[in-house]
Amino acid sequence: MTVRIVAATSDADAARALLGLLGQLPGTEPAPALNDSTALLELLARAAETGVEELPEVVIVHETIGPMPALDLVRDIALRFPAVGVVLLTADPGPAALAAAMNSGARGVVGLPLSYDELGVRVDAAATWAAGVRRHLGPQRAALPTVAGGTLIAVAGAKGGVGTTVTAIHLALAAHASGRSTALVDLDLQGGDIASYLDVQFRRSVADLADIADVSSRVLHDAMYVHESGPALLLAPADGERGEEVSDRAARLVLTALRQRYEVVVVDCGTQMTSANAAAVEVADTAVLVTTPDVVAVRAAKRMVRMWDRLQIRKPQDTTTVVNRHTRGSEIQPTLIGRITGTRVAASVVPAAFRELQPVIDAGRLHELDARSTVKAGIWTLAGELGLVTGATLPPVRGKKSRRGGGDRGQVTLETLGMTPIILVTLILVWQAVLAGYTFTLAGNAADEAARAAAVAEDAGGAGEAAAKSDLPDAWSGDAEVGVTRGGGTIDAKVTLKVPVLFPGAIDFPFHVTGHARTVDERPAP
Repeated sequence: MTVRIVAATSDADAARALLGLLGQLPGTEPAPALNDSTALLELLARAAETGVEELPEVVIVHETIGPMPALDLVRDIALRFPAVGVVLLTADPGPAALAAAMNSGARGVVGLPLSYDELGVRVDAAATWAAGVRRHLGPQRAALPTVAGGTLIAVAGAKGGVGTTVTAIHLALAAHASGRSTALVDLDLQGGDIASYLDVQFRRSVADLADIADVSSRVLHDAMYVHESGPALLLAPADGERGEEVSDRAARLVLTALRQRYEVVVVDCGTQMTSANAAAVEVADTAVLVTTPDVVAVRAAKRMVRMWDRLQIRKPQDTTTVVNRHTRGSEIQPTLIGRITGTRVAASVVPAAFRELQPVIDAGRLHELDARSTVKAGIWTLAGELGLVTGATLPPVRGKKSRRGGGDRGQVTLETLGMTPIILVTLILVWQAVLAGYTFTLAGNAADEAARAAAVAEDAGGAGEAAAKSDLPDAWSGDAEVGVTRGGGTIDAKVTLKVPVLFPGAIDFPFHVTGHARTVDERPAP
């Protein structure tokens, strides 16, 4: 059997030496070395989507790998891809390092500098163990899930005040309402507000787990508070300065323990990136970035996405952006936000409804938000899009049926149909007003022509009438009434026209418009 091997090291010299020795081992097929933990996890995830047989038998992890620490990476691979044997490469292969590696799930430790014999023994042992696991999995379980344990959702905000905590809380409430065991973690370590939103006073926090090497179920039970609404809460420390005690390694340990116990873990990462919440975003199945449709928030979202990319925490295309406080009249629409940030924008948007939120927020009872609330419906629909709830769990929207994935297209269609008669009547009235104004103009011009023609003609009436009607369009001239009077050295002309209805020459209004004109009589006195 050919043993496929993937090596992960950020040291170019170590990579060359390792690949050189691996190439000499009989029956091995080493792949090009990867230089960071993110690339390694992505490679394994893509292979696992196809099936267990596509995974490499052995993965060798160098202790200097980054950005994820080597032991945390070993533990993550052992949990997510149990059919892969992991070997740790370290400069200190002593008993302490061996014990730490075994506790993390490694199948062996290789010391530096490299030895051909030692490397061959460790690779062979890891490959044998991986083959045994795959035989026990059997054909019916050939496909492995990309994530072991529960689903982890990390919710971060582009900036303060965009609704990050409200979104995280209601995602957790939606998951619990769907019958799934749910944990809600506040990793906004200096300014976490979950306790305030849910009116909770609890002395334990995530900081109390920072120094615990083995986060067991009993330890979690002591540190978490089960809220009356259902989800179990792991709160941020009441004293913000204690947030510095929570390192990225502690966050990984806690989140791993939570995923093994709960079906859904929702993490409120706040808006400030620390090592702890950066680790949460990195290991999450789905990273949700909340923003509002305004220039400042969108720019902040773009900065956040770029920072995650630079730090190799998360790629833009693997981030889901959620638009909060959305209105149809917003100049910045979700599609534009997606193009600016380079992320995938959720089809579900959360509408702006401050009046719905204000009472429950002030009372610290956010979980009692009206089931017909448009904000709740928007966030719970988002939960459905993220795979946290089923359609039957989604609350109805106030005044209309709940829509999932269809946006506002049905509502827009109904409103357009309802407005069509009003629009048509308005257009008819405007057009009729234009015809009336045009008739006034024609009457005035015709009166002027009649007065000028009568002023030089002997037959003032006949000349004036002929001149007036010749100046009018056919649709108005047929029913035109022209009157010309001469006296006192002046000529007075009056033209009366009927106002047509919609189309000239078809139907006329019962009222008329009149144009008047006066000029000097140019005929000599008799």
